Amino acid sequence: MAVADEQIVALAGTARDDVDRKRFLKAALSVGTGMLVSGHHGAPAADDVNDLKTALSGPTVHYRRMEQAVSSHQLAPSVEGHLALARSIVDQRLRTSTGFAALAEIAGLAAWLAADRGDQASARRRYTEAVQHAKRAHHPLLVSYMTASLGHFTVESGDPRRGVVLFDRAHTQLDASAPDSARAWLASLRAVAYAELGDRTAAYASLRTAETLTSRQRGEPAWPWVFTFDEAKASRYHAAAFARLGDTRAATTAFHAAQPALISPKPRALIVLDHARVLVRTGQIAHGCALATEALQIGRDYGSERIIAGVRAFRAELPSRAADIRALDESLTAFYEEETW
Repeated sequence: MAVADEQIVALAGTARDDVDRKRFLKAALSVGTGMLVSGHHGAPAADDVNDLKTALSGPTVHYRRMEQAVSSHQLAPSVEGHLALARSIVDQRLRTSTGFAALAEIAGLAAWLAADRGDQASARRRYTEAVQHAKRAHHPLLVSYMTASLGHFTVESGDPRRGVVLFDRAHTQLDASAPDSARAWLASLRAVAYAELGDRTAAYASLRTAETLTSRQRGEPAWPWVFTFDEAKASRYHAAAFARLGDTRAATTAFHAAQPALISPKPRALIVLDHARVLVRTGQIAHGCALATEALQIGRDYGSERIIAGVRAFRAELPSRAADIRALDESLTAFYEEETW
């Protein structure tokens, strides 16, 4: 997970959303279709199948919760181990749509953690794996979700043009039953990608689409889009798009609107960095550096190379020497001088 995965994650943003995700996940896995292919262990009984479904999906939900409280470096080995075990279980005893859907979820989380700790190659492999598992699950919403999550990762990796291609693909994978929350999230991600490309017309068009869908909210949230993509959550992405477009007034308004959704530390740090850039453009260098220092502390506390790299990039955009930058420089120097993980 986008998206965004965002994706997926990280996308839900609150403990309530995690509970909703668990409920929808259990429901989705309990009604999955597909023939069980017996391996060398033989075909399991119905109770065994249900137990396997719970065993595969349950830990993923808890790992997602822990991701908000511990370093990705600490959590990644457990998730990777769970993914390896899940692959073996699905291959031998649960080659069904539900089994592959659970694998997609685990691979998406592994991808998110790899990206957060700065391992781009592993993140790309895991996102691609998540998409392939989702396809074998024959679940259009899940395929779209994982494709969009890969697209979001691609944009963050510096290739927004390829990200737009993936977002378009994710959009075509949605069927008529897709909730507006799914389409609104995709439109928001596309707006950020277009803003990175400097395509103002396309970016603003995507923002208008996202605003319309967010206000309308037709269709019940459905797994994997179990969260309500409300105005506060949408504002996170809109603020990022406006910041990249240099629209400081709109960006500032969106930053304030996004505050209720910025509960989780890592997403908050990333949007704080975008806000810092807007402040610098308006001459508020000291305030911008203070926010960047706040983001750096979160990156250090949670072992997020994604955030730390963002702070370094922010500092590189500033003048080489200025009184307002001294505190940020001292914090960056201290980071390099200490063992952070």
